[in-house]
Amino acid sequence: MTLQVWERAAAHEATRDAASPSPSGGEAPPRGRRRWRGRLLWAAAVLAALALVAIAVQVGLTRSAHRGQELDPQNAGPEGARAVARVVDDHGTRVRVVRNEGAFDGAEVDGGTTVVVTRTDALSAETARSMLDHARGARRLVLVGPSRFLLRELELPVSPAAAASAPRVVRAGCTLDGLSPTDTVAGGADLYTADAPGATSCFTVGDGSGLVALPPSGGRPEVVVLGATDLLRNDSITRFDAAGVAVRLLARGDSVVWYVPSYLDITSSDTTATSEVPKAVAPLAFLALWALLVLMIWRGRRFGPLVTEPLPAVVKAIETTQSRGRLYRKAGDAGRAGEALRARAVRRLAARLGLPTGASATAVAAAAAEATGQDPVLVTATLAGPAPTSESALVDLAHDLSQLEKDVRRA
Repeated sequence: MTLQVWERAAAHEATRDAASPSPSGGEAPPRGRRRWRGRLLWAAAVLAALALVAIAVQVGLTRSAHRGQELDPQNAGPEGARAVARVVDDHGTRVRVVRNEGAFDGAEVDGGTTVVVTRTDALSAETARSMLDHARGARRLVLVGPSRFLLRELELPVSPAAAASAPRVVRAGCTLDGLSPTDTVAGGADLYTADAPGATSCFTVGDGSGLVALPPSGGRPEVVVLGATDLLRNDSITRFDAAGVAVRLLARGDSVVWYVPSYLDITSSDTTATSEVPKAVAPLAFLALWALLVLMIWRGRRFGPLVTEPLPAVVKAIETTQSRGRLYRKAGDAGRAGEALRARAVRRLAARLGLPTGASATAVAAAAAEATGQDPVLVTATLAGPAPTSESALVDLAHDLSQLEKDVRRA
């Protein structure tokens, strides 16, 4: 009977809510519509949050995509070349960065364009020749740190030179479009030698030079082989005249096409610098690995028989106490040791004097002074005075605490 009454009351409440007008004077929206409206709001909020997360991830990936790549025009790290690219672009020479062969072929190259090629180790024989063919109409082609393989494939009369003892500062010592003989850069560059009439060598150290320029010849533009990579690095561009030399070397025309080759452009049948490694190297390396493995098995020592030992080991309490005391003494922590002695003495005295557990040192000192008839000031100094600062003071404190406990026992 009670359940039926509750059911009728619930039905009456539901009927009254449905019949009552809404605050705006119209009918109240159905419950289903309100529920869907709330779900739509939640869905919109979730979608907005996901969109913000996607944008943040995209921005982070874009900023870190080229991080760590040496002389990359979009790398702001110490090894990158973003500073030079930004400065050249700010000086009115537009810098366009292309990162594969297809993008480079689609870039417009004319007589006012300087083509800069970094990461030259990613060029194969085919992609190198394609790059040179597309750059024939450029004003200047700058190859940064090319290898012997690349120079031979491009048929350039330049070859790497032997390393020499590099001075701290190297003068240009040459006259070139964008350079003057008094320009100075830091030493330590890769060196090259040129065997061609009209070639210009700059920043010479020993038998090699950090920059070699070849005049236009045979339909190719002026080629600059740059071994002084410090001219482009972010962490060294501010040293000496590096910034000025880099800007004047690259910003001589209307635009700069900065080509960063990709290894993905190399086909399986193409020739690369690693293709010149003798084919016998891989079998020899595999054989050496097997020989090392056999030697390890032959000379490796076998494990001896297992030794049983009862655990846990039993350590006497006196040994633990003595070891801890030696540690305290070695550390010279007299204050901590004194506080430990006082705390233990206070607990024992409180139990003997009938004081509650956890009584303060001052209260225990007052009770002990009353029981023994000693001066309360001296007893308080013994139980609650300053911590000892030396080993002799610690010994005196231990003696005073022991004597006080004896007096309390006698009392």
